[in-house]
Amino acid sequence: MAEEERPSTLEWAKRWLSPARLAPYLADCGGDVELALALHEWNLALGRAVMMDVAHFELALRNSYARVLRDGLGDGWLLDDSSPLRAPIMRMSKAKKQRDVNLVNRRAIDDAQRRARDHSNADQVVAGLTLGFWVHLTDRSRERDLWIPHLHKAWPVGSDRNDLNARLYAVNQLRNRVAHHERLFDPKDKGLSPRAVDADAVALLRDLHPEAYDRLFGEDPRTGVERFLDGDPAPVGVGL
Repeated sequence: MAEEERPSTLEWAKRWLSPARLAPYLADCGGDVELALALHEWNLALGRAVMMDVAHFELALRNSYARVLRDGLGDGWLLDDSSPLRAPIMRMSKAKKQRDVNLVNRRAIDDAQRRARDHSNADQVVAGLTLGFWVHLTDRSRERDLWIPHLHKAWPVGSDRNDLNARLYAVNQLRNRVAHHERLFDPKDKGLSPRAVDADAVALLRDLHPEAYDRLFGEDPRTGVERFLDGDPAPVGVGL
């Protein structure tokens, strides 16, 4: 391609990222496209740091829940139609209509079961379930069926389900923002601060599995995000 035909950095960056995605980066960087691209790459690297800590936490969450549910319900804890993870749980919606709060999770289990090599192997099905699936299990609508008889046993004595549920939702929301390559800095919702939510994911990991926490953070208590920020600060001033 002749030099005069080569698109400008701004032109190809808009085609790559889309004008809508690039615009806020340009705004944060005073219109400097090179700096905006550097900030975009930094944001993706920040997401990788978040995902590392969330992955450690997610493994602890799903395996802790699977363990206490298996202990309390037996081998059919996940796949039996009578399991409280699958059986219809009817609750009144805000619109004053009866709804089955287990419908979405039941479909998620069925989908993971179809994708598993061995459809009857609960461990393989567990591996195919998302973090969101496990987070939903502490909803208020499942307090009587799951939290009180079973799930509270995975957490330190006296853990408040409502507070815990909010923290779990924030971790899942941040994880989803990373997965969709969204901007993590300067969040409109302070509850989605990558620094704060990542620290909460690490704290929740410690609550669930202190030995794993000691292995990962015992010698250096900084979270993955803190370690990243110490070694790779943002190319422009942003809020975290």
